[in-house]
Amino acid sequence: MQTIDTTYEVEHFQSGDWKDFKFHVPEFKTTLDVVSRYGEEKTLGLINQQISARIRSTVKNSLKPNGQTTDELRADLTTKYPDLVIYSKEDADKWTPEAGGGETPGKLFKKAKAYFAAGQFVEGKAALDRMEEVMLQQKAAEEA
Repeated sequence: MQTIDTTYEVEHFQSGDWKDFKFHVPEFKTTLDVVSRYGEEKTLGLINQQISARIRSTVKNSLKPNGQTTDELRADLTTKYPDLVIYSKEDADKWTPEAGGGETPGKLFKKAKAYFAAGQFVEGKAALDRMEEVMLQQKAAEEA
């Protein structure tokens, strides 16, 4: 029987009725370990589900009104994309996890908190510094 190299992250509910309750989430070291645990079909399903969610998030985050109301933006998009397809097959083919907004201030803050909790203060400070850079880049992009 193959040994599956798995570590576990402890996650917790941050709000709601179950606030502060914790649960373990497996983190695999190789794709072979994931396929061995769940099978190829389920692994592909999970990967495709994650890609779909990440692309959905990328598209939604690209719909910035820039001073327009939602109705005005919808009207502009309807004019520009009469078939209402605002993210083409070609766009989907160009998407990569890195291009999908990999670093966000929220993710970097969570990473910094984890570093600080683990006593890794240099890494935590670096994550906060990177968070500040990303926020400044976003602000500059919005003002452009």
